[in-house]
Amino acid sequence: MKTLNFAILGCGKIGTKHAEKMRGVDYLKLVAVCDIIPERAKILGEKHVCKSYAKIEDLLKDPEIDFVNVCTPSGLHPKHSIEALNAKKNVLCEKPMALTVKDAEKMVATAKKNKKLLYVVKQNRYNPPVKLVKRLFDEKKLGKSIMCVVNMLWNRNDAYYKSDKWRGTLALDGGTIYTQASHFVDLMLMFMGKPKRISGITGTLNHKIEIEDTGSIQVEFASGAIGSFNYTTCATKKNFEGSITFIFSKGTIKIGGEYINTIEYFQVEGVDGYELEKTETTPNDYGTYRGSMSNHDQVFKDIIERLNGVKRESSLVSNDEAIDTIKFIENALKSSKQKKQIST
Repeated sequence: MKTLNFAILGCGKIGTKHAEKMRGVDYLKLVAVCDIIPERAKILGEKHVCKSYAKIEDLLKDPEIDFVNVCTPSGLHPKHSIEALNAKKNVLCEKPMALTVKDAEKMVATAKKNKKLLYVVKQNRYNPPVKLVKRLFDEKKLGKSIMCVVNMLWNRNDAYYKSDKWRGTLALDGGTIYTQASHFVDLMLMFMGKPKRISGITGTLNHKIEIEDTGSIQVEFASGAIGSFNYTTCATKKNFEGSITFIFSKGTIKIGGEYINTIEYFQVEGVDGYELEKTETTPNDYGTYRGSMSNHDQVFKDIIERLNGVKRESSLVSNDEAIDTIKFIENALKSSKQKKQIST
């Protein structure tokens, strides 16, 4: 197996988490970090014994780098990913990949033009309950899709939005559905397929921010199945629920807990029980709040195996599948703004 050299662009909370999760991953070497705040890059570089840069231009000139992990504010993901791809680097971009379909498509086109890889971090695909449902789905044991109900009832307090200037802004954050709920959108579409019609209502109900903090979306999928997608960052004091309930013709399963990390209900015809894959993964803990599950090391391992020619099922997300999430979000917000149903 060939060792791949990674660099982290953006040394904030998620960039720091990437660096931590790289430790102990075989055939992975963190060779550089970069941040516009030089001291922040210097501290992270010293901690992980690697080079530090204050300018992206200098980082991208480094010939040692194979992959650039884009961990900057959401609104900068397209710009930084495209710059890295044009510098002939492969890219692993944090979610959301972009805040518009136009930018997401440009990112994919740039990767193809330069014959480089572009992946988007969707680490919740590696949650054991999600992998269980995916296996049953792929084995066609669940039957046809009937309904999907998503609830992301989380808390982000005022201190969260004040912790970084970009948080809660339209230009760099984009929206709660982009920053927090996009993981749930990805999982819903993975099982339910493409939407046919979308109707959304969103509002800023409990924070003084530019983006929405609450939304409810109704979906008719191309298959004829129906979906309900509810999300908020207004739950009192802490995250309350992160769940997806699937109703198929041969099975009903609710993946629940706070972080889509448990099975809360399981009834599948012809399947007497289940066993979840063992994991020590916990939610990303940022002190005053907790995020999605911290499976980034599994994303890194998947990339390393893919580039080393290991042939097995992968949970990596790229190209049209990555764009589909942004397309859904863009149409949901458009529906809310125009107060009408959107046909996709």
